[in-house]
Amino acid sequence: MKSFALINAKDIETILMALNDAISDMNIELKNPIKDSKKNELLDYKAKYLRVLDKLKQNPSIYALAEHEVDIAAGGLNDCVELLEENMTDDLDDSERAEIISYKDECQRLIDILAG
Repeated sequence: MKSFALINAKDIETILMALNDAISDMNIELKNPIKDSKKNELLDYKAKYLRVLDKLKQNPSIYALAEHEVDIAAGGLNDCVELLEENMTDDLDDSERAEIISYKDECQRLIDILAG
């Protein structure tokens, strides 16, 4: 059973931030030359992420989402975790690295709740 009661306002902000980060990454990817099939896939996910993002902005509660939208939010969090892992480079200072790890851990915790 999904423990939505564990998700608070700070967690909703984390979800919004993760969705926004995933969308931003997609926008960057869409600016590069890519196959039409990949482009269509990215545009489809971007549209889904935007719908969930807008819905959570209007009503910042996990209960505002339908089950399939909760799955989309979890997918956005997962995409964000992958993006953070890709950007964990050696040129980061300790505070930047700690901030990224903390954000990544929060995203992973929310994925576990949403997927549970």
